[in-house]
Amino acid sequence: MIPASPESTLPASPYLSRLLATLSLVLLVVFVAAVVTTALPPRLLDPAWQLALIAAIITNAPLVLIGTLMLPLALGFDPTHPRLRARWNAFRRWALPATLGFLLLIPLQGHAAWKLQRTVTTALDQQTTRTSRQFFELRKAIDSATTHDELQTRLRQIFGRNAGLSEAERKLPMAQLRTMLQARAEQASNRLTQQIEAQAAAKPRLPLKETIRIAISSLAYGIGFAFLSGLLPRSQGKAGGPRGVDQDYFETLAE
Repeated sequence: MIPASPESTLPASPYLSRLLATLSLVLLVVFVAAVVTTALPPRLLDPAWQLALIAAIITNAPLVLIGTLMLPLALGFDPTHPRLRARWNAFRRWALPATLGFLLLIPLQGHAAWKLQRTVTTALDQQTTRTSRQFFELRKAIDSATTHDELQTRLRQIFGRNAGLSEAERKLPMAQLRTMLQARAEQASNRLTQQIEAQAAAKPRLPLKETIRIAISSLAYGIGFAFLSGLLPRSQGKAGGPRGVDQDYFETLAE
C-alpha cells in the first residue's frame, strides 16, 4: 500500500477510516446518553443534581475525548474524504467551548459542594432548634398545668390537634400524670437527640478529595481538547523556536 497523501504517513485504508469514524460517533453517542440520563429531570438550583451531572461529565469525558481523537486518525487513513473532513472541521469549531466548559466545571464543583453542605447543615440546625423548643414548651406545660383540660390545650398548641391525653391519662391524678409525662418527655428527648446526632454524623462533608479530582480532571481534559483542536502549540518550528497557536483552527472557524 502507498501513503494516502504527501501530508499523511498512514497507509491509505478507506475501511479503517470508516471504522474509526463510526466508532467515534458511537463513543460520542454513549457520552451524550450518559450525561442526558443523569441530567433528566433538570433541577438547575439543586446542588446535589449539579454534583451528579458534573461527576457524570467527568466520568464519561474519556469517551468524548477518544471519540474526537478518532476523527483525525480516520482522516489520516482517507484524507480526501470530504464528509469526514467536514465533520472534523465541525468538531474543531466546538473545541474552544469544550475547553472552556471543562475549565468552568472547577468553580461549579466547588460552589455546588459548598452549597450542598450549607443546605444540609442549615436544615439540621433548624430541626434541632425546632425540636428543642418543642420539648422546652412541653416541659413548661407539664410543670405549669393545674388541670387536665389545661394540659390538653397546651399539648394541642405545641404538637397539633391530634395530640393530647388519653382517657386513661385523664383519670390519673395531676401529680401522678405530671411525673409520668415528665419521664416520657425525657425519654423522647433523649431519643430525638440521638437521632439528630446520627444525622449530623451522616451529613455530607465537603468532598475535598472529589473536588480536587474534578479540578485536576477538568484541567486535563480542557488541555487535551485545546491540544487536539490546535488551540495550543503542538510542536516546534524547523528553526527550533516555539511554534504559535495552530492557525488552522481559526481558519476553520472562519469557514
